[in-house]
Amino acid sequence: MREVSVGRIWAPNPLDMETVSLEWVLPWNGAGIYVILIFGPRGGRCANTPTIMHGMKCFIGWLALVLLPGVSAADSGQRPNIVIIVADDMGYSDLGCYGSEIATPHLDRLAAKGIRYSQMYNTSKCTTTRSSLLTGRYVTRTSWNANYDAGPNFGEIAHAGGYRTLWSGKNHSDIRPPERGFDRFYGFQGGACNFWNPGPSMADGSSFPHIKAYEWMVDDQWLETYIPEDPDYYMTDAITDNALSWLDEYAGEEKPFLLYLAYNAPHWPLHARDEDIAKYRGRYDGGYQAIRQERYDRMVSMGIIDPKTAPLHPQEITDWNSLPASEQRLEAERMEIHAAMVDSMDQNIGRILADLEAKDELDNTLVLFFVDNGASEERDTRSKANYESQPGDKMGGVFSYECIGMQWALVLNAPFARHKKTSHEGGVCSPMIAHWPAGISTTNAWYDESVHLVDVMSTVMQLTGQDYPATYADRPSKPVEGVSIVNSFSAEPLPKRETVMGFDFGMGKGLRDGKWKLVKYKNEPWELYDMSVDRTETRDLASTLPDRVTAMVTAHEQWEKDCAAGLAIVQK
Repeated sequence: MREVSVGRIWAPNPLDMETVSLEWVLPWNGAGIYVILIFGPRGGRCANTPTIMHGMKCFIGWLALVLLPGVSAADSGQRPNIVIIVADDMGYSDLGCYGSEIATPHLDRLAAKGIRYSQMYNTSKCTTTRSSLLTGRYVTRTSWNANYDAGPNFGEIAHAGGYRTLWSGKNHSDIRPPERGFDRFYGFQGGACNFWNPGPSMADGSSFPHIKAYEWMVDDQWLETYIPEDPDYYMTDAITDNALSWLDEYAGEEKPFLLYLAYNAPHWPLHARDEDIAKYRGRYDGGYQAIRQERYDRMVSMGIIDPKTAPLHPQEITDWNSLPASEQRLEAERMEIHAAMVDSMDQNIGRILADLEAKDELDNTLVLFFVDNGASEERDTRSKANYESQPGDKMGGVFSYECIGMQWALVLNAPFARHKKTSHEGGVCSPMIAHWPAGISTTNAWYDESVHLVDVMSTVMQLTGQDYPATYADRPSKPVEGVSIVNSFSAEPLPKRETVMGFDFGMGKGLRDGKWKLVKYKNEPWELYDMSVDRTETRDLASTLPDRVTAMVTAHEQWEKDCAAGLAIVQK
């Protein structure tokens, strides 16, 4: 099947044409004219061919919203609902629509009718990502918590714009959402919880081994420990249940809503239902190298990556055949449960989509899905000991505290190198999907321009029609640092960034400037990559381009100082 090129977006060509290009809407009497122009062959990655019927469909959607390039739905008075979904510790290739063997039909459906982003960046860690996401500001390893005091979060922005604001799931900060712009909240403050019971004991009072019992909030009730009464409690389901109950409660309101779904899956501990695990029993017996190669081959066949510019990174991974059979079985079981957790999350996202569709809200709802960081290399020593001390319990049950571990993390992050808490692509680049039938003009498309989690705030501001305040809590606000991604919905370039895209957390530092990426791992020398021809960071150019390295290191140092200067505003 041939492919065709339109701007920065590509998708399979449904017609036997060499290429097509698309001129955008022309203003006419407050409406628009959808113009299709066919040109000769063009090179590069492709965009889907707008057939006449597709053109009419797009025209109707654009006519309803008066969506000219760079003009939001807010400008026409047709403001969308916004659903922001975050997965935790999931790899770049963990979704079916990104090359996985894991069943994710609901997210795949969103991708088929929306946009997938090839270069969506995070901060490589749960806490810092959530700070950047909610505030629209970059973080260094010292600034993530202070950012919440530097200005409003996107909940406060949307609430000020007349939106119903809802947050269900993981918080991982010191803020209390009901005090910071959210009408409703259900979730916990920490980084990881027992999916079966997040409290220190069972509902009947019996105790069991547990991860730290983090503080929870249910609306405005602050709970030092949270012990569910439901014997069938499973956190991924509960996060969805609460969201659905709110959507029912506020159904029929004239005001739009912003729903933030912060799933803890598939973060450790590896906990999943038996029926979901059963789907993947034996699927991973082939081991690390085989599954990684399968995913890569699938990504190539799907057109997700070009093997000429994105070879599978020669990441060193333990030889599966060197492991004894007993360890192979334990390792395969860990991956089976991880897959089941991703599968379960997708099922729950399907419940949200079905509810929106039943309420006739899906067409004018922008759904954004992304991940907080790459797959995690963590392998908590308590986990294995805990499992072995409870031989009567199965892996994935309430007494089990397993982690996916380094080797599988490198598989899940294919085709990239490294993992969570690093600034290589395996740590900071993750899947992203945007779906909005009324506002996205091209479906089953890819967007290749770099975007970042800090861009969500600017996007929410544009769609809700709100400006960023000059002051917050009687202090000057730290400026928002992202750009709106609304232009990407019509295959247009993003606005010019005023701030460089920097990374600084854990084992990694980095800087992205156009096609160039500077990156550092622990105390090793700086590396330099041309991402336009080396997407998987296989050819370090630092030794051949020392002047560029020096300039980018200086820019990274300035970026860190600018982040500190922003914090100084808060401290005054």
